[in-house]
Amino acid sequence: MPTTLRRPSPRLYTNAVLTVIAGVLVLNWLATPSDIVGRANAQPADDMEIATDDPSGRISAAEQRKQMIQELRGLSARMERIEATLARGISVKVTDMPAMKQATEKPAK
Repeated sequence: MPTTLRRPSPRLYTNAVLTVIAGVLVLNWLATPSDIVGRANAQPADDMEIATDDPSGRISAAEQRKQMIQELRGLSARMERIEATLARGISVKVTDMPAMKQATEKPAK
């Protein structure tokens, strides 16, 4: 009597995988703190200092621009210092160098 191996049907495999995914999603849902009204990631934390007079929490566009200009000036100053350092030249001392392999010459055809 020949023995034949029954291969699991693709539908059984799909159902098993979907069940596992659903289980992982449920575990993820249970592990997250449940806020009825969650905070968006883009919203600032309460302890951050933001200059705003608006009780709704909106930030003034002019204030944002001032902060951006201040950051750009700081970046510009850092870039100027880096360029000045590079213009003077940088001394590099190699402390450990791997052995160099000589390239073998290919025979001319």
